[in-house]
Amino acid sequence: MRFLKQCSRFLSSVTSELRAWIIIGIGTVATSILLALLFSPFFNVRQINIRRQDPRIDPADVQHILAPLFQERLLLVTRGQIESLLQAEYPDIDTIEIVKDYPSTLSVSIRLEPVVARVVIDDSDASELTESGAMLETDSFSYITRSGYYVQSPIKLSGSTPVPILRFTDWGIRPQNGTHVILPEFIEQIFTARDILRTEFGLVTLDIVVYVRAQEFHIRTNKTTIWFDLKNPLQVQFQRFRQFLKTLSFDVAKSYIDVRIQDKIIFR
Repeated sequence: MRFLKQCSRFLSSVTSELRAWIIIGIGTVATSILLALLFSPFFNVRQINIRRQDPRIDPADVQHILAPLFQERLLLVTRGQIESLLQAEYPDIDTIEIVKDYPSTLSVSIRLEPVVARVVIDDSDASELTESGAMLETDSFSYITRSGYYVQSPIKLSGSTPVPILRFTDWGIRPQNGTHVILPEFIEQIFTARDILRTEFGLVTLDIVVYVRAQEFHIRTNKTTIWFDLKNPLQVQFQRFRQFLKTLSFDVAKSYIDVRIQDKIIFR
């Protein structure tokens, strides 16, 4: 019995020591791998693959912008670092996804904000009528993104689903590609007013003119043109519009109905 107990204690001691050495070995290997990832030039970024998700993205241009990442440790490259490099050229970035293929390949997938409207630029102080004003003809298509960035593209970006057209005037200075020109709240108010005119009043929108500096927009319908602005809540302006229709009809306002002014409705 004593011999068996001694053997059991010996085996237990050997097992514990072996377990300790295994843990030390695993820790040493893990530390070696981590040090190699952090300090060995074998794990530097030597190849960057760009997965284009939008025709506005130029892979060669993105490669040039991300050039500072070459020779960086692949392990330490972050999504925020990539976004910071791209932000100046692509301010309308929506999402960035990265995949690290060790030892040295970085794959970057970029999605830009979707466009919500096509823009036709009016180069004069045009009225709300479509046929008035001098329209600038260019070889590219102009759009507004969800957050209000102005973007240009040599091809149509809306695909098979057409986007509404906004006629922009009153710019002050013609916008440059990638500049922020209109607040998202402004865009939302325009489309909300258009939808209310259609659903509640049965009016078909023919044209929308946006006055950027004046912060107002005119919606031309199949009956007349209604003038809105951002200074007054939209629901208040529609209350004035409903009041107008209770007392008068579209027949007396062939040109426009101005619902922007408090306690007054102007029409012609």
